[in-house]
This record gives sequence, structure tokens and C-alpha cells, in this order.
Amino acid sequence: MNQPTKSSSVTGFVVEDRSGARLLTITVPGVVVRLLTVVPVAVAVLAVHRVAPGTPWWPSVLVVLLAVVAAEVPDSGAGLVTLGGLVGWWLVAVPEPSAGWTFVVACCGLVFHLALAHAAAGPRGCAPSAAVVGRLAARCGGLLAVTGAVAVVAAAAEEWGEPPVVLVALTLALAGALPWLVVWRVR
Repeated sequence: MNQPTKSSSVTGFVVEDRSGARLLTITVPGVVVRLLTVVPVAVAVLAVHRVAPGTPWWPSVLVVLLAVVAAEVPDSGAGLVTLGGLVGWWLVAVPEPSAGWTFVVACCGLVFHLALAHAAAGPRGCAPSAAVVGRLAARCGGLLAVTGAVAVVAAAAEEWGEPPVVLVALTLALAGALPWLVVWRVR
């Protein structure tokens, strides 16, 4: 990750005080990370209201405001509170969740978590390289693919009523193999 120095050229908007100290830097990567932190939470909240139209809006607004706070201070506990609030609101507001909408909300939660973890990992104003973004996107895509497979299995099991033993065994094997695959790939 590259941290812009005072002598380097910064692509963005810089606000300095009279002594030349940098007060605010708005860069394209910074805006993108903040958008990737707030927009998924807003989409998940809209999914809640799409599935359960009669639910009140004030908890949804509160969750989105928490996402805005988390985007501003990514290395605080605001992200955990936001994610917990989103999951709690989904569980309370949606009486009969379908696998498809649950997958949408899970994807939104993953993108929120990934963007916030990335924002908290480096110093403020750091711009990730294309390789870093590519690796993060690949990991996120792999996790979403596995989550999608589990959602398909859950939807199929819901249609069958009682899931067959083979399906349960395959799902447990997949869940058990994931930590091994992660460790194996790191080596």
C-alpha cells in the first residue's frame, strides 16, 4: 500500500492549514472504500424492507448511520456494532427468510466486512495497489461462491423437507474442508 507523502503528488483533494499540515485528504481509493462500507449495508436494509414491507424504518436508518460511523472510524468497534445490528435486524424483522434474500444480505455483510477490514488495516489515506485489490476480490469471490453453494443446498433442503443424510454429510464435509483449504493455500 502506498501512503502519499507531503512531497508526493496526490490524486485527490487536499485541505491544509496555514502551516502546511494536512487536515483532510479525499482520494479516489478512500471514497471507494467508504462507499463499499456504506452501500452494502444500505442494500441489505433495503432487502429487509423488500422481504418484510411492514417493518419500521427507524432501525434501518440507525444501522445505516452506524455504517457511516464505521466508514469514518474503521479501526473502532463501530463496524462490529453495525454488523451485529444488521444481522439482528434481519433476524427480528424477517419472519420467513428465503435462501435467496438471505444470500443477498450475507453478500452485503461480507463486502462491508471486507471493505472495513481493508480500511482499518493501513494508515489513513493509503491507496491499495491493483494486486492487493485483486487478491481481496479473489478471496471475496471464492467465499461468495462457497456461500452461494450453501444457499443452493439450503434452498434444495427446504424444498425436500427433511434433508437426506448424504446432503448433510456433504455440507459438513465442505464446512470441515474449508479451514484445511485455507491453510493449504497459504503454504
